[in-house]
Amino acid sequence: MPTIIERFDAGLFGGTGPVSSLGFIPLIFAIGLYAVYQLYARVSDDPKRHRRLPLPPGPSRLPLVGNLFNAPGPSRWLTHLQWRSIYGPLTYLNVLGKPIIVLTTVESAHDLLNKKAGKYSGRPYSVIGGHLLSKGYNMFFRQYDSQHRIHTRLHIRSLNVESAALYRPIHELESLQLVHDLIEDGRPAKESDYRDIRPVDPTKNFHRGPASSLNVILYGSRLVKGDVESDKQIDFFYSCPTTNIMQKETLVDIFPSLTNIPRAISPWKRRVEPLFRIEAAHHVNNLRAALARPGYNVAKQIVSSSERLDTGMSETELAWVVGTLYLANGETSPNILSWFVVAMQEHPDAMRKAHASLDDVVGRERCPTYEDRTRLPYIDALIEECMRWRPVIPGGLDHAALEDDEYMGYRIPKGANVSVSQWALTRDEAVFGKDCDAFRPERWLEDKNLPNTAFGYGRRTCPGRHLARESLWIFFARLLWAFEFEHSVDPVTKEKRIFDTMEYLPFGVGQGPLEIEAIFRPRGKWVEEIAERDVQGIDGEVEKIKDSIGAAKGV
Repeated sequence: MPTIIERFDAGLFGGTGPVSSLGFIPLIFAIGLYAVYQLYARVSDDPKRHRRLPLPPGPSRLPLVGNLFNAPGPSRWLTHLQWRSIYGPLTYLNVLGKPIIVLTTVESAHDLLNKKAGKYSGRPYSVIGGHLLSKGYNMFFRQYDSQHRIHTRLHIRSLNVESAALYRPIHELESLQLVHDLIEDGRPAKESDYRDIRPVDPTKNFHRGPASSLNVILYGSRLVKGDVESDKQIDFFYSCPTTNIMQKETLVDIFPSLTNIPRAISPWKRRVEPLFRIEAAHHVNNLRAALARPGYNVAKQIVSSSERLDTGMSETELAWVVGTLYLANGETSPNILSWFVVAMQEHPDAMRKAHASLDDVVGRERCPTYEDRTRLPYIDALIEECMRWRPVIPGGLDHAALEDDEYMGYRIPKGANVSVSQWALTRDEAVFGKDCDAFRPERWLEDKNLPNTAFGYGRRTCPGRHLARESLWIFFARLLWAFEFEHSVDPVTKEKRIFDTMEYLPFGVGQGPLEIEAIFRPRGKWVEEIAERDVQGIDGEVEKIKDSIGAAKGV
């Protein structure tokens, strides 16, 4: 029997689709309101309107509906790249009266979102995600107001550069556990027969490893493989309503006036209300459990900071402040790891270069540690190139223009969605060269000033970026130290299974490859011996690390 979340997703986003989920009567009502609005705008418009700057170029629009029928589909980022060659760095669309500006170059994104951060710090108003599903508590959907700034301040205190460095020992333990788990999952039938390593879909392991690091940091407890409660925690954060809606827009968002329709004829309200209660309860339960656990965790620090700052936040809001960090960081790292494996399968020369570097610096008698980082620049280059080659948010996340603006001789209207097309930005030949479609980590060693576009822009830059970078480095380094990544073999044809590296998962705030399977071949018996030896007693080590972090932070 489908869960309430599955029923909601099928009704509002899939299956019968958003139109039928809203119901016929409110849809007609909304279209009527829109027609009246357009008529009023045409009659009462300022006569100076025609002397204003032109809008950016874009695909042709129909009267009233605009680009409703020629807006890009699910893989919109590929269309964005094509548009750049036709329209330049800015493309204009209008869908049912909503103006949309798509940025397709690094320069345009930097000029508008960084240099003019105050004008572009907004988010498009989200009726479902921001208003109904999270009641304004999820800062991803929230406008850049005083409360958003308080949330950001609380996040930064827990996730700044200094704090992220204190969390390194946790990542070291969980990355070691990940190596151990992948060895066990692929263990051959015969001892020491590495020719018969079983192929593994690493998705669950990639979810558990970074999620456990994050759970220790945020809530003070590990997520253990095979543990029922741990599995529930992981599954919730990868399937909860606000995660699934972050890249989706419904007719209610296009017609916000629908929120004024009585609940009796508003089926979306009846579907969403219980989902808010479910998600809020989950965040609150996590917060309460974290406050009761011994040792340091971010939840304790945020509650303590909130009290000192006298924010007046309720328990529910504080729970969302912590939970939003999980939502934002918990899905991107696993998808980056998945694309990393795909990259190593497709580009074994890069893998062998990393192996040579690790053998030279680390050797085969211990795992790499953060102390090795300055002598392993190729690992950092691999991380940067993986995030560029296959960005996990290829379509980008939208900002909103808070006031009228102009750029390159074009008008950007107040209220416009400003979409940063990550795929197009990472294919900007003026920045990354004519070989930008190629996977080539060396570009980051040749030019130390190449921009990383993965963590956002301006006042919407990801507050967890330092934590993510620390985590990714040790996970990449240890996976490369331990394994060769090979294509699995089709049991029927006996040929290598080659997956389409352009196919993304169709949902989530971060998107990984549609399919992934690999043979994680240990690079020698020494890998298994070290992993088995060092993984012992991890739980006890975690408690010591938490105490050490608490002492350093005074929490």
